[in-house]
This record gives sequence, C-alpha cells and structure tokens, in this order.
Amino acid sequence: MANIRNQPRAGVVRHHAKPTRRKGINLANAIKGVLQMGLLLGAAALAWMGWERVSAQDMGLLFPIKYVRVAGEIENLDVAQMQNILAPTLSGGYFNQDLGEVERAIRSFPWIDQVKLSRIWPDTLEVDITEHKAVARWGDRAMLNVRGERFSPDAVETFADLPVIYGPLGMESFLLDTLNTLNDRLAPLGVKVATLDMSKRRAWIVKLDNGLELHFGRQDPIKLLARFLSLVPKLGEDVFAQLKRVDLRYPNGFALVWKSPDEISGEEENAVLQLNGKTKQAVEN
Repeated sequence: MANIRNQPRAGVVRHHAKPTRRKGINLANAIKGVLQMGLLLGAAALAWMGWERVSAQDMGLLFPIKYVRVAGEIENLDVAQMQNILAPTLSGGYFNQDLGEVERAIRSFPWIDQVKLSRIWPDTLEVDITEHKAVARWGDRAMLNVRGERFSPDAVETFADLPVIYGPLGMESFLLDTLNTLNDRLAPLGVKVATLDMSKRRAWIVKLDNGLELHFGRQDPIKLLARFLSLVPKLGEDVFAQLKRVDLRYPNGFALVWKSPDEISGEEENAVLQLNGKTKQAVEN
C-alpha cells in the first residue's frame, strides 16, 4: 500500500491527458469555424455579385420611395405642387435615389432658400425646407430676403405691406442696408420707408409711409436725413405732419412743399419754411 501511495497519483496522469483532449476539441471547433466563415464569405460574395447585377430600375422596384415628407415652416410654398414635380424623380428607390436630382427639382421653386434631404427607412424621403424670408420688394417682379438676395416668386403684388426698392442690379444688399438704416433713424417719429428709389445716376428719392417724399439727389441720404431730423423738433410734430415733400439737395438748407387744405381735391400748395429770413429756400438755423 505504501508503494502504491508513493507512486505518481492517477490524477497527475489524468492531468496530462486532459489537455490533449481539449486541444483536439479546440482544433475541431476552429476548423468548423473556418468552414462556417468561408461559407458566409462565399454567400456574401455571391450576394454582392447578384446585387451588382441588379439595375437601378430594379432596385427602385424592390425598395421604392412611396412617401415624401415635407418639414419646416411653410408659409408660401405650394407643397402639393412640389410633391407632384418630385414624383418623376423618385425612380431610383431607397438605396440608389439620386438626391442631387431631387434637390435640383426642389430648388426650381423660387421660395426655397435652403433644403436638406434625408432617407427614412423603408420607403420615405424627408425634405426639410427653409423658405426665403421676404423683407422688401425689388421693383415690381422680385423680392429681397434678409441677406439682400433677390428671388422672383409669383404674385409679388400681394405683398403690398413690404417696402419697395428700385435700383441698379447688383446693389440689392447695399440698398437694403440703406433702407434699414433709414428706418432706424425714422423710428422715433413713428414713420418708415415705403419706397426707396436710387436711379442709374445714383440720385435718391425716398417716400415714407405717411406720404412724405424726401429728395436727396446724389448725396448720402443717411447724412442728409440726420441733418433734416435734427431740425424736426424746431418744426414741431404738427408742422412735420403737414409736409408733402422735402428737397434736401441744397448745400445750406432744404425746401419744403406743404400739404394743401384742399389736397383731397388734388390741389397742392407750395411753400417754403422761412429760416434766417430766406423765402425761396429753407436754410438751416
């Protein structure tokens, strides 16, 4: 019994034999995994080859875009008309749809300022739209957005509450900035610009929403308006309300045309504010 106890334990022998069986099992599992991976890769390759052979038209039939969702604050855009225009462009399906073509179709609508397209699985195209914010009319057929960019929607005449700007092409942003500055200066009087007109010779005429016309000639309208407004308190609010036209082209003053008591019948009365004893020209005091 003692000799048996002193011999190596059976557990030790089993300890050396057990890893051998585990290695065999691990090797078999590894071979099985490699085979499975090979099958998967082969299936993926076949699927890719088949996918490549599918035409864009077939893909459109397999995964068609059925819905167009329009998002954003829409006030002037005809959404139904836009969806009808987009329908012929949505033939590529969910995966192969040419979004550039769709965006070009959307930008054909004049009210579009910015557009963002995104796909929503499995059959929807979302169109996120930002409209132009019209702040002024440009002549009789176009409008300006907040950046002074010109766009030409239909029915411009329906926006009669917006000021009108007339001027040379290419100066839209500058003229809009000038209009905004004039309005800031006129705000304390409770009036604002209704029409701003700069001729090709750079002569300015501004008409306010109370009917008063300001003629600046080719001089800086902002500086001349500041000079005139500095004298308005001397005239008084009642006198200011009676003015029909102010000609600020004179170097040392300005001439006035008053509203006539019979103006309703179309008559006008010309007058000149007398300052420093002048009668033909109103001279600054």
